[in-house]
Amino acid sequence: MRTVTKHPSRDSFAVGGKEITMPTRADDELEIMRLLARLAQAVDDRDADAYRDCLADEVVCLVSDASPNEVWRAMPGEAYARQAVESVSGFDWTHHRLCNFVIVIDGERAHGKVDVVALMQAPTAADGGASPTLTVGGRYDLEFSKVATEWRITKRHMRTRYTIAK
Repeated sequence: MRTVTKHPSRDSFAVGGKEITMPTRADDELEIMRLLARLAQAVDDRDADAYRDCLADEVVCLVSDASPNEVWRAMPGEAYARQAVESVSGFDWTHHRLCNFVIVIDGERAHGKVDVVALMQAPTAADGGASPTLTVGGRYDLEFSKVATEWRITKRHMRTRYTIAK
């Protein structure tokens, strides 16, 4: 007869002497945080394939937040990744820093907000003058879905809070 023992302090079971660990909410939150870190590194590395790997097959994004009536649309993950990488390709380098993760897990779906500070170095001026550095701070509004066994971004928008040019 097999013995099944539930450990009260963690989500794992011992079955016949083997421990089986069940994913917890904290595991899901950590996986989403790592997903967002990979996304930030992918755009800084100009790696559209790595960026694409963080997205669902379709990503919902805001077309324009300039009007009072927000218009959202779905676009293929591959096109979204290409557009995101192209949007920063004119800079010599970028560096995205993420913090203040607030993630809410609801089964196989999740949503969250994450603060971002992106530093961007413009190309050197033709006359050899100093090239400007741009700092953009804001907050990502995100939605996620678990695809197979991994989380993917299904909806994304950044609301800019400040821009500093030096």
